[in-house]
Amino acid sequence: MQDFKGVSITQIQQAIAQKKQSFDENWLGRSLAYTPYQPRSLDLKRKDNIYSIFRLYDYKDSNFLHRAKELEKNAKTFIVESLEFATYLRRYVCVPILYDFLILDSYQLLESLVYGADSITLYPKYLEQSKLKELSDYALRLGLERVFCIETQEDLTKAIFSKADLLNINENFSLIPLIPKEKIIISPINAEQNNSNYINALDAKIIDSTN
Repeated sequence: MQDFKGVSITQIQQAIAQKKQSFDENWLGRSLAYTPYQPRSLDLKRKDNIYSIFRLYDYKDSNFLHRAKELEKNAKTFIVESLEFATYLRRYVCVPILYDFLILDSYQLLESLVYGADSITLYPKYLEQSKLKELSDYALRLGLERVFCIETQEDLTKAIFSKADLLNINENFSLIPLIPKEKIIISPINAEQNNSNYINALDAKIIDSTN
């Protein structure tokens, strides 16, 4: 586990260290008093039909905002992978924004809140149990929702012990029988899974906005 989505863990750690040198955690915490954004609830527990979560990408053309506004009509949540995109999008859309990147440090949680994210993703496979719980507890204190991205039974166990409520099973539907009934389950799905019983087990499906 030397990289995350093509970026080395060392590079991510170095980037965090550089940010701390420029704007330390105390400064970042004080800046929260001036942010216009308060975190919003994801509210993904299925009531009737399955909800749709759209993954948006940081398009460089002028059409991405138009695309986001079109998707907003059917979206329960937007997933973004950059904080700059999150803070820009927050100005124009009403649905909650889930920041999906590898969280290794409490600094990133404060940063996510300052930039206007409503929730963050935690990846148990990259974190020791104690660190995962520490970050989860801190996110809760900040008011950030937490989505745990799990791929294995070990990931699930670590997530449950870290007070997980929302689980992204990442298309590993074999985990569903192991998940407590009160938990909220989301996942990407492919065309075959969309026409199977898999979808009945989900509260929300993740859709790639390029499709």
